[in-house]
Amino acid sequence: MHSFRADQFRMMGVLAPWLTANLPAIAKSKMAAQEAADVLAGLPAVQAKAGLTATETKKVTERRTQQREAFETHILAMLGPLQMVATALNDMDFLGLVTIGRTTFKELRPELQAGVGQQVLAKAKANAKKLEDYAIDADFLAEAQTLADTFQQGLPDTQSLLDARQNANATYDEVHEAQMTQIYALDKAMSVFEAVNPELFKGYKSARALIDSAGGKAKKGKGEKPA
Repeated sequence: MHSFRADQFRMMGVLAPWLTANLPAIAKSKMAAQEAADVLAGLPAVQAKAGLTATETKKVTERRTQQREAFETHILAMLGPLQMVATALNDMDFLGLVTIGRTTFKELRPELQAGVGQQVLAKAKANAKKLEDYAIDADFLAEAQTLADTFQQGLPDTQSLLDARQNANATYDEVHEAQMTQIYALDKAMSVFEAVNPELFKGYKSARALIDSAGGKAKKGKGEKPA
């Protein structure tokens, strides 16, 4: 397990008992309570996979990672040009779709990410002539569509990944990322407590922090946001 993922895995183990102990206070927000329950429900699947990482098929993991990264790269590359096209058209719905942040896009549940990517592609195709001025031609759009379809067709459902009874064919990396996606959703739901219950929010941030196994200090990694 890579060191950053190992730090995330340790954080999961710290966060779970804190959530369990504080569920009554978290329940003031119905959505935060539901997200917390999803995080707690997903942890056993991650723990079950953690001891099996040595037996994973490396090529499968690498292929799935490459497919997702290629899909993300092509979608993200179109966002800037599409924002300019949408602004020129004064189309606020169009602009709202394509102004999604890079980090936000990467942290979406995979099935939602695939859906957003397909919507972005539909807008790109509808404005293909205008995009030619931005070096996005028919070949680029065709390649992006193929990558999006490949990503979507091979996509395990996040909830299935976190159900230990259904994730037998999933890799540790997939299950780990699914659990982190649940935690990112919890981060958003817990943000209200910064105003509603500052002490609870402070405790959440402490439990949620990543601990560097080498130096013992909280750290953030690629795509990692503070709670």
